[in-house]
Amino acid sequence: MSISTAVSRVFITLCMIFSLTACNYINNLADWWKSSSTTTTSAAADTSETHKVDKAGKKGDKADKGDNKADKPNKATAGEIAQVSFAVGGSYAQWMPWFLANEEGTYQQFAQEYKVDIKFVTDSYQDTIKKYLDGEVDAVAVTNIDAIAQLVKHDIESDVILITGYSNGSDALLLPADASSDIHGKSLAAVQFSSRHYLLDRYLMRNQIGFDEVNVAAVTEADIPSAFGNGQVYGVAAGNPNVDKLVREQKAKVLFDSREIPKEISDLIVVRRETLQDHPGFAKALLATWFSVMERLQGNRRGPTLDKMAGLANLSREDYDRQLAMTVLNDTPTKALSAIRDRAMRKSMRYIRYFIERHNLTGSEAFTGWVSYPGRTPALLHYNAQPLQNFVAPPLDIEAQ
Repeated sequence: MSISTAVSRVFITLCMIFSLTACNYINNLADWWKSSSTTTTSAAADTSETHKVDKAGKKGDKADKGDNKADKPNKATAGEIAQVSFAVGGSYAQWMPWFLANEEGTYQQFAQEYKVDIKFVTDSYQDTIKKYLDGEVDAVAVTNIDAIAQLVKHDIESDVILITGYSNGSDALLLPADASSDIHGKSLAAVQFSSRHYLLDRYLMRNQIGFDEVNVAAVTEADIPSAFGNGQVYGVAAGNPNVDKLVREQKAKVLFDSREIPKEISDLIVVRRETLQDHPGFAKALLATWFSVMERLQGNRRGPTLDKMAGLANLSREDYDRQLAMTVLNDTPTKALSAIRDRAMRKSMRYIRYFIERHNLTGSEAFTGWVSYPGRTPALLHYNAQPLQNFVAPPLDIEAQ
């Protein structure tokens, strides 16, 4: 046998051995794959069953939470109409639209649509705030100064859903017509820690007059005219209707008014946060009510609407028009939405913060916990633009809101 023939036979033998080994390896690999697939399928089935059990358990937990939430008082179930309350105080020209709505049953017109029956409550301005603090009402009309000075102090979580307008001369420092404008060492009457007191502080700061160089005599708003007229004080920090009355009847002169600090003093509609979360239709109904009256102040319906509001305020039409002109109203939804998103509020808050801290009106509450703005984590008083946003541009899935 030649060497080449021997080498060929050895090569052929090695190829056969390799082929047999490869076939065994492939068969073993196939068996392992089948075994692995069976185990994976079994495990997946077990996982699927476990997931179903867990999901069912979570549904049960949600159902339990839902049951607990339904047990809360004043929580209306689906389809029911919730009873809520809204307080507006005083005979202020800018708040007469709320009184007109009550007079004409406007609140009830939206009851079925928004599932809330709004009880309108009126009293003196300070008493309406007290009712809100005591939990007797769910919403209140209040100035921004009082909202911070009084609501934050009592740790009440509240949402501002609407800035109805701004003081534009309806808060003023008044002196007798023949008095000197130099108030150093003088006494001025004001409702303590109110928006008028804030106005006085802003005047002193702007004119670099020390706070201790002026004495503030604390009075009620009802006592302002008598304090001014009998000479008890050198001047007063007043709000309408007293500003208009004193200027016309006692010839008071305006030393300083809210036109000098535009948009720093505003009127708000504030709702308890818990109530708003339970009844989102409450905000919708209040907004619908306000703007339905505002619509009537346009075109040929303006005159008759103003006549009715003047009558409710016990004023002549001339007097009412003059007082209403001292407030800038947010009379359209888009204007109101722009107002609640206005970043200029944060600049104004620097002055308000100084006033609040100077008089220690929020106790130990840190400034960061006082007020928050749209898009931020809610503080005690939160400017909530969402209700207005939904009012201006209703979401596609209304029920989800």
